[in-house]
Amino acid sequence: MPDLLDTDTSPLLVVEGMSKAFGRNSVLRDVSFSLFAGEVLALVGENGAGKSTLMNILSGGLGHDHGRMSLGGADYAPTTPTEATAAGVAIVHQETTILPDLTVAENIFFGSEPRNALGLIRQRELHVRTARLLADLDFAIAPHRLGRDLSAAERQMVEIAGAVSRSPRLLILDEPTASLSAAAAASVLHLVARLKATGMAIVFISHRLGEVIGSADRVVVLKDGEMTLEALRGAFTRDDLVQAMVGRTLSNIFPERPADVSTAPRRFRLQAAGNSRLPPIDLCVHRGEVLGIAGLEGQGQKPLADALCGLRPFTSGQIEIDGKPLRLRTPAAAIAAGIASIPDDRRTEGLALTLPIRLNLSLFALRRGARFGLLSVAREADFAEAARRRYDIKAVSLEQPVGQLSGGNQQKVVFARWLADEPRLLVLYEPTKGVDVETKGEIYRLIGELTQRGVAVLLISGDLLELIGLSDRILTLYEGRISGEIARDAFSEEAIMHLASGPAPSEAVDA
Repeated sequence: MPDLLDTDTSPLLVVEGMSKAFGRNSVLRDVSFSLFAGEVLALVGENGAGKSTLMNILSGGLGHDHGRMSLGGADYAPTTPTEATAAGVAIVHQETTILPDLTVAENIFFGSEPRNALGLIRQRELHVRTARLLADLDFAIAPHRLGRDLSAAERQMVEIAGAVSRSPRLLILDEPTASLSAAAAASVLHLVARLKATGMAIVFISHRLGEVIGSADRVVVLKDGEMTLEALRGAFTRDDLVQAMVGRTLSNIFPERPADVSTAPRRFRLQAAGNSRLPPIDLCVHRGEVLGIAGLEGQGQKPLADALCGLRPFTSGQIEIDGKPLRLRTPAAAIAAGIASIPDDRRTEGLALTLPIRLNLSLFALRRGARFGLLSVAREADFAEAARRRYDIKAVSLEQPVGQLSGGNQQKVVFARWLADEPRLLVLYEPTKGVDVETKGEIYRLIGELTQRGVAVLLISGDLLELIGLSDRILTLYEGRISGEIARDAFSEEAIMHLASGPAPSEAVDA
């Protein structure tokens, strides 16, 4: 690898003054960096920092507003992924795109299969080429297996093999280890080192700071679309990365929290509760308490939320609510037990977008306002109008399809519907995702009001500012397990990130 400080060596990729906005929302501002052949550049930042936008620009999925790029000394401005591929740039996205009904071989060489004069795929040659490539990469996957039969780790490896099969000069890996076990992640990191040794330039995006420290030759940190740190290996520490990623102060939009809720009666408890997607977990929430759950993306938050609302139930362990055993086998059982759940994806899991606001609001009102299983139109209209006023839902009328509302008003409809009956436990999964500051403040005030009345709240959020401002305690998740607990007097974004980013490297990695 070239000396990264040798100015006589020309970089493979140069990005200068890159900026991008969507309407009034500026997502990249004056980002500049370079990348050499045979170098691993780690791109780090919280969710929403601008990493994905930057990678989509590099790989031809998005255009940019200002700035310029060069690749191999020539101007580089791809307008499509096909142009980027032709220029020698390949990307492996975090969300795999494996086609379930095609074989491993067909997925890897999709679009570039060896064909005969009639245009038919030469299957024998395809499988030989695939077997050779997988052996070179040290991936133990049979070429004839179908995509639908692959594990998450195997799907990720097939995606990487497909990108490498095109012999790129620049390979972009977007969270390649996020959904992998420690052993599978180690295999991917070993491959990164081997590809680097061949002279390939690699952009490596990861929330796992131990991987960044152990694998990267250079690191670039983005925060709110701007670069806050660029450093070479040996010139940055985990503390430097955390500080560059978070660097924020609390605002005054959060409600006052009581001094101590640990002495309040216990409302909800899990003991060694788990399922096929979630290792056994222990936690408890007291009445009037906000228990924050922090974790980097893909560390068990979704399986936990799904299990708590009965969507993918716990299959082991014990569950208690107000000291009594509880079986959460279905969403209906969770609702009957007094558990309300606000999902992270309101558009697909929380709302019927084509139905009127009135029907979305009154979906659960039937249980308390119906007589003989019927809810009168007048009662439904009264309930919906009261909810609209209480939550200040801005709409033309209650007959307007809920899909036409802004994101913030849609989220208010979700809250209003679930809180038609006051729950005993409220599970919030990214409750302010995609809403404006004013609506965030309204949601925060509502959470404060509910806890004052004794409702227990379990808050799962990727927004560290939100967790610190609302929580009484914070648990961190790493690979589905609780990696730490932080008391309110020890809250800081740095403390959360340290526990949420996994164990520190056991030893230094040679440069």
